Amino acid sequence: MKKIALLLAAVSALVVLSGCKVSGNPLPEGMEAETVLAQGREIVSMLNGGEYQEVYDLLREDARETSSPEAIQAYMEERLDKAGAYKSEDEAMATGQKIKDTGEAYGTAVLYCKHEKKNVIYRVAYSVDMELMGIEVKVR
Repeated sequence: MKKIALLLAAVSALVVLSGCKVSGNPLPEGMEAETVLAQGREIVSMLNGGEYQEVYDLLREDARETSSPEAIQAYMEERLDKAGAYKSEDEAMATGQKIKDTGEAYGTAVLYCKHEKKNVIYRVAYSVDMELMGIEVKVR
């Protein structure tokens, strides 16, 4: 009888956990999750397509001052060497955050993606005016 109860508890836990969605902080007022995610997906596509100049051109002015197309290319090549080619997106969420120093609120598209060798998390940050603030790519 104990085995049946344990089995039912395990199945119940799996059902509950399988319904869980990735979630984060609310987006700043005026930002829409669908827009943040769609724009984030476009950046992921551009990065995986080698469109580094185009990504650089989309960065807002302060972010361009500390980057370059060559820096974006080197950053991505290092990560893609470890992860391999892009395959698909597993999960995605849009979350709100604030810059600690300035208090500026922004939204981030967080995209969990499969590549040939490893999984990758892309974080694509946007100002409330939907200006590209920066990207972070982590190989898991």
